[in-house]
Amino acid sequence: MRGPSFQRHLFLACVASACGARTGLDELFDAAVDVPCDALDRHDAGPEDVPLQPPRCGRDTPVGSVRFAVVGVTGHVAIDAEGTIYAPYETSDRGRGVVALDACGRERWRSPAVRPGAGGRVLGGEVRLSTGDDVLLTSMYGDTAARGLWRFGRNGEARPPYPTVDAVVRFVGLPPGRGPVLVTQGAMTTVGRLAGFDLAGRRTLDAPDWSNVNECAVSGTTVGCLDTALDLAGGHRLWSEPYEILDGTLRHALPPAIDGDRIYVAFFGLSSYVLVARQLRTGRTIWRVNLARSSRGQVDLLMGAPVIGADGTVYVYLNVHRGGGGASGELVAVRRDGSRAWGFGASATRTDYQRFATHAVGRAGVIYLAVGRALYAVGEDGRQRWTLAIPEGANASAPVLSPNGDLALHTDDDRLLVVATESAGAAPSAWPVTGGDARNGNAR
Repeated sequence: MRGPSFQRHLFLACVASACGARTGLDELFDAAVDVPCDALDRHDAGPEDVPLQPPRCGRDTPVGSVRFAVVGVTGHVAIDAEGTIYAPYETSDRGRGVVALDACGRERWRSPAVRPGAGGRVLGGEVRLSTGDDVLLTSMYGDTAARGLWRFGRNGEARPPYPTVDAVVRFVGLPPGRGPVLVTQGAMTTVGRLAGFDLAGRRTLDAPDWSNVNECAVSGTTVGCLDTALDLAGGHRLWSEPYEILDGTLRHALPPAIDGDRIYVAFFGLSSYVLVARQLRTGRTIWRVNLARSSRGQVDLLMGAPVIGADGTVYVYLNVHRGGGGASGELVAVRRDGSRAWGFGASATRTDYQRFATHAVGRAGVIYLAVGRALYAVGEDGRQRWTLAIPEGANASAPVLSPNGDLALHTDDDRLLVVATESAGAAPSAWPVTGGDARNGNAR
């Protein structure tokens, strides 16, 4: 399942034009000074407060190169404090399950979860970890049999399911100290309910009239969305407003990022692509930034949901037609006041309307962006540090940083790549990766 055969097509692009070359679309920035490629042949230490301690796997893995690769992994992984990776995998009957790997890629266990329905096919899948040692398999699509949530212990043993009553149609969050928050919907209804559970599996929240178009996240006791918020402790709405019609259609929101009293949400219509900052508990708009205006609608669209750096900068990715020839992609950095800091050019090679995780911020002040056919390491100044070529593509990459300094990402041919980095885990920010942190709980 693992070994050098999976790495023979993966190489570090150590040429003068790739190591440190400025490739962003923002012409206000000059070309960066080239970084010698031999600078990558060492483990750069991150901030002094947390030393970089790569896993001991019998050989050195330089920064920017692959530690190991595993086939059959289908989506967003979660990583615990010891560096164990929990990943969704495709079963022999094209269903889904969870596989656990140690920090060197050795399999600890695998447990099947869901089989496809008659003539159906299960797609996607994400793994999330609770603070009560639950391993949850969520967010699958493509088959009605996959509209649920599967629960395991950290040893792979199946745990009792949550009593959702209705079908699970959207995962919301897995807050620290709590069980999951979910949107459920009955077979004969068009309006969903917001359900919450404790770590033991008991239902603690049942909020009616909750739409499944809400993309939400959880911070503390607040469920925050683009157009509403709810207090988990009291079960009451904090604010709500009508869904926005953008370019003549219902807006589509990406998973939010929450930073203290603010929620950041990227969303789009047919031609408009927007990032908005709002007060979490009042809904007041602080600022609204137009990221781009598409000349061909949603053709070739790929977006990466907002994440937050240690200084409060928000990073969002967008690949779309901007006029002229083909589509172009850009990682955009937006300061806390709503002004644009810089853009880094990197185009996608595949459209994906289901998954929106493309980048993560590391503790060493590096943004790791995996789109198209490469993983890019970009400094907080927007300058490229190094690049790892991924010929098979990594557009729905869902990168996650381990505390041991490794970055786990998903490739277009359903493999897990684990890459050594210079960051001792995720940045010390409110929301450094899609999902909030390495647990992928969509909550902090």
